[in-house]
Amino acid sequence: MLRKLLVILLFGAFATSELYSQNDSIAKSEELPKPADKKKQKDTAEVLPPVLGDIYKPTVGLGVGMLSYYGDLYTKHAQPFSTSRIGYELIVSQPLSKSFHLNFYGLYGKLGANERLGIRNENFQSEIRMGGLRVMYDFSHLFKTDKHNWRPWIETGVEGFEFLTKTDLRDNAGYKYYYWSDGTIKNMAETDPSAASAINLIRDYTYETDVRELNADGFGKYPERSWAVPIGGGVLLHLNDRATFKIGTTFHLTFTDYLDGISNSSVGDRAGTKAKDKFVMTSFSIHYDLVTKKKTDTLPDDYYDNVDMLAFDNDDEDGDGVNDFQDDCHKTPKVAKVDKKGCPVDDDKDLTPDYYDEELPTPSSMIANVVGIGITDDMAQDWYDVYYDSTGMFAKTIDLDSAAKQKAGIVDPNSMKKDYTVELARFKGGVPSDIMAYLLSIGDVRSTTVGDEIVIYTAGSYADIKMAIQRKDEFVAEGIKDAKVGYFKGGQYYEIKTEAELNKEIAESAANTSNATVTAGTVKGVIYRVQLGAYKQPLSASLFKHVGKIIELKTDDGYYKYVTESFNSFDRAMIAKADVILEGYSDAFVSAYKDGKRISLSEAGATFENKNDAKNEILDESKNNVNAFDKTLVTFRVQIGALKKANDSAFEERIKDVSNVEKIVTTTGLVRYTSGSYTNYNQAVQAKSGLAEKGFNDAFVIAMFKGEVISIQEALEILGTQK
Repeated sequence: MLRKLLVILLFGAFATSELYSQNDSIAKSEELPKPADKKKQKDTAEVLPPVLGDIYKPTVGLGVGMLSYYGDLYTKHAQPFSTSRIGYELIVSQPLSKSFHLNFYGLYGKLGANERLGIRNENFQSEIRMGGLRVMYDFSHLFKTDKHNWRPWIETGVEGFEFLTKTDLRDNAGYKYYYWSDGTIKNMAETDPSAASAINLIRDYTYETDVRELNADGFGKYPERSWAVPIGGGVLLHLNDRATFKIGTTFHLTFTDYLDGISNSSVGDRAGTKAKDKFVMTSFSIHYDLVTKKKTDTLPDDYYDNVDMLAFDNDDEDGDGVNDFQDDCHKTPKVAKVDKKGCPVDDDKDLTPDYYDEELPTPSSMIANVVGIGITDDMAQDWYDVYYDSTGMFAKTIDLDSAAKQKAGIVDPNSMKKDYTVELARFKGGVPSDIMAYLLSIGDVRSTTVGDEIVIYTAGSYADIKMAIQRKDEFVAEGIKDAKVGYFKGGQYYEIKTEAELNKEIAESAANTSNATVTAGTVKGVIYRVQLGAYKQPLSASLFKHVGKIIELKTDDGYYKYVTESFNSFDRAMIAKADVILEGYSDAFVSAYKDGKRISLSEAGATFENKNDAKNEILDESKNNVNAFDKTLVTFRVQIGALKKANDSAFEERIKDVSNVEKIVTTTGLVRYTSGSYTNYNQAVQAKSGLAEKGFNDAFVIAMFKGEVISIQEALEILGTQK
């Protein structure tokens, strides 16, 4: 079957090339001056020979990239990109038509993986030599070269390859590795009677043992060659008439399960999955056209004769009245008044341009904040008191749920009291935009996750169930027909399902509450909230502990949105926004709600110096997928140890040659030792590998936000990258 496919592809390439040569010959005959008679015309058309560049138009490409393994190792059966191996590729391409190309492909590289799961400790490295044919489609009919210098591409085909898989079982002194439960590597088994005299080993990462000859699973000498089907895509960047830059990713679906030496038929803990092994090549390459460009294809000498070069001197891209050669501030907004150098005017000299200065003029004796408002003594005193607060008087508080309080050792005497509320809705997936706007328009709404997927949205908090019933009736009158009364107890939510249960709760509530009446009701008018961003993965509450109470909502496109509690005035919301920006959420913004709907800030009564700010406000709750975190506050460090007390002489002696060591005291009293501070996760991983070579095999990467430890996944989510 594969042999037939190769024959068909080669025949198609030859037939298409012949067709092109005939079409080009006909085109050339049509471009000739009309001959004097029919005989001469016939002779002229017949004697035109095909040119080499019209039949065979090869381009040669050389590339380099990273080979990533997908197979039986690792819990997710895929290795992190940061541990991928390097690979090289050679591509010879022949166009079949304007958009289709036949590519002759060669690849050489290495695949590898290192798994440390305790119950299974496996590693391998495999040399890959591959060749094949691919058909590529580059969308050139949609992305024409004269209008776009880039275009996407996709390709598929068939490949044959061979592989040589080896594993690292011994160090450079010949000792066999034994992996102990404490994470160390020794020269004898942990259950060995002489284990007390075992010595530590360090992996040399020399893959000396042939997996096939090892025959750990009784597979014998299986063939180390197979076929694969590539599926790839990426972008082509047109550099000039000869050169093209290509970047993309190709998934190689192999027909073998022996790349890593493990299959579902392997023995004991070595057993893998039934799926075949796969690998991915993410690469970039430079492609060069080998066919000499015809002289007639170059621009004529008089091509630029009618071009007014002086017009370029007067070009004004941002339309501010200052030509680009004299403009010191390019791309100034059109609403901004500019000076002679093209920069926004700042009449009151408060370092905030007038076009977004919210206070004109600011007195010269005052320092302005980021929006041009003068900082009063009271504002400065408030900020000072909060920043240097040592008593906790100005600290913001957060509500811990029952599990968190128990874990923190906090005893809450009110945890077993019933807190009656009104259940408005529950969703297993995302919340539609219109319903989300309605929920956020309710001042005291809160969200509670039940199980792993269901989120319940409730409003109100009452000691007397009658108040909750009255509030429920108000929601029903507004159109929320499914509103019902429930309660929280011990951090858990309980639904009141039947009329009998409701009557029982009414009786118990009457016995436990006074005769005082409280008027319940939905908050009317406009309310404001500060949006803290939307993220592809859920974030822990600890990341928002500096901004008070928050609400988490899952949008219908899979994002997790976080907003603050409600405010009843725009000024109070702006103050809250300024506070959260100071706490590290630089792109937070204010949103307004009224009568169950999201409204614009202009409609809510807010004014804008820059009218474009009002026009650019997005009111669709599902489209405000903003990352509000200040990414510069996220760092990665390599933890090399955690001790019960600082200044341990033996440990200090061990780390004396490690640079940039920092000691951090944790909330539990441990002293965490870290090395380095990196803004890039891959840099931290490389640093960890360097420490492992020095004997710090237990070192691992940690992430921090504003000096506090967060998960690696949360850090990558904030930075907008993937692990």
